[in-house]
Amino acid sequence: MLSVVRSRLRQVTWRLLAPHGITPQQYQVLRVLSDAPGLCHGQLAGALGLDKPTATRMVQALVRKGWVEVLAHPSHGRKTRLELSAGGRAKVDSLVGFRTAVREGLEAGLDDGERKAVRALLHKLKNNLDHLDGAPSDLR
Repeated sequence: MLSVVRSRLRQVTWRLLAPHGITPQQYQVLRVLSDAPGLCHGQLAGALGLDKPTATRMVQALVRKGWVEVLAHPSHGRKTRLELSAGGRAKVDSLVGFRTAVREGLEAGLDDGERKAVRALLHKLKNNLDHLDGAPSDLR
């Protein structure tokens, strides 16, 4: 059932975001950087559950669109930090209605207790996957 819900969520978000010229994955990057400016590529990858090369490619696409800036880290010579540009902040701001619509649509018909229970269960499932990912290789 999780696969079905994930697939439907992807279909719906693609359809809703397409008129805005942004993919669901790009939107996720912008949201993370909006909430946590100054992350490095590795931190962004971790926050998104992606490998670093995939996150780097996504950032490069967003830099080309003018939505993300890659800046020198003030105290670490080789490290960079990621920030939203003015255009990136404007894009995130323009999509507040999208975020609200998706959340309300997903939670329609759920009471407050059910919403909290779903979130708690999803966190447990994610933690279980994190644990499984660290399991000995003979279990993979």
